[in-house]
Amino acid sequence: MQIVTIKKERSQKIIKNRHPWIFSGAVKNVPSDVEPGDIVSVADETGKVFAQAAYNLHSDIRLRVISWNPSEKIDENWFGGHIKNVAENKECILGIKNLPENKKNYRVVYAESDDLPGLIIDRYGPVFVMQLQTLFADRNRNLWVDIIKKLFTPVAIYERSDVEVRKKEGLKDLPSGILYGALPENFYIEEDGFKIKVDITGGQKTGYFLDLRTARKRIEYWCKVLDVKYLQNYFAHTGSFNLYAVLAGVEKIEHIDSSQSANDLALANAKINNFAKNISVITADAFSRLEETGNETAEAVILDPPSFVKERAKIKNALEGYKRLNSLAMKKLKPSGLFFTFSCSSYISEEDFQKVLFQAASVSVCEMKIIEKIGASPDHSYPLNFPEGRYLQGWVLQKIS
Repeated sequence: MQIVTIKKERSQKIIKNRHPWIFSGAVKNVPSDVEPGDIVSVADETGKVFAQAAYNLHSDIRLRVISWNPSEKIDENWFGGHIKNVAENKECILGIKNLPENKKNYRVVYAESDDLPGLIIDRYGPVFVMQLQTLFADRNRNLWVDIIKKLFTPVAIYERSDVEVRKKEGLKDLPSGILYGALPENFYIEEDGFKIKVDITGGQKTGYFLDLRTARKRIEYWCKVLDVKYLQNYFAHTGSFNLYAVLAGVEKIEHIDSSQSANDLALANAKINNFAKNISVITADAFSRLEETGNETAEAVILDPPSFVKERAKIKNALEGYKRLNSLAMKKLKPSGLFFTFSCSSYISEEDFQKVLFQAASVSVCEMKIIEKIGASPDHSYPLNFPEGRYLQGWVLQKIS
């Protein structure tokens, strides 16, 4: 295996902190015959190898560490064994190990957080969806398919690499399509007793928000203990929050989303679970709807917008957008009302978002109390040495006055 050398002044910090990204400015020497996408050994200037990583000349992140063990052999067997171990651990953590195979829904591999840079594998029962965000992940596409077929019993493996982040890796195409088998018609998953239709080919992310598993249960909990009867759900997508809210006893839900295709799925999900009488599906722009409808009417509001920022340079504008949106939503709440608000960008820190919520409450002339914070579900856990793995934050607030 070829050796890439790290500059003396950078290597000790890299070894100490074990952050999996090594940027171009830290690299001293790369052998001329190393190709982008190759797995290489990483050494300090004395020649001591301390990691193995995927190399990419076309990315500012020149090396993405796969293993901090310089002696283990990273090959097809290693990748297969590693994914098997990661998957088994997640099934235990989620408490789904003993479920039937067609009812297991979770993120099998979460990229760098699971030591596989840029590789996302989501499982929806018998259907697996891959997203290949890096050159390393893209180059090994066939290997991932073979591993999934060997470890599981998929009826279909589908690729959803339609993400702009690939361009930062020098990848110009954004492929999407079937890699193995065939997608079932009218496909739905089962979660906590609900049947939920999932749009694998055109839905957001890989078809469903697996990362909101914990949030769905917490919304159910809070709506139940505070006896919420009327809830407004903005950016509601395919309506999974609605189902848990109705289960908690909510009698009237206004589901608001601008996407007609998402709303069609939300309506189907309401009907298939016999909740249609409780849920009004409204196709509208969330900002407009918030501005045009009356205030202090809802007992609970959910606000789960798409990410407002995908580049660090645009954080300031994003924070202003979040402030405006949250202030409008706070006005909808009755006193003692519940507010569930989310941000899904790794560029927005918890401190920044708390400031946004404080400013939004000030603009809305109301007092809000924090009663809980919610993160992504445990299958999206990330190492302490990789804070970039944290992107989702949910806040549960109560309107005091």
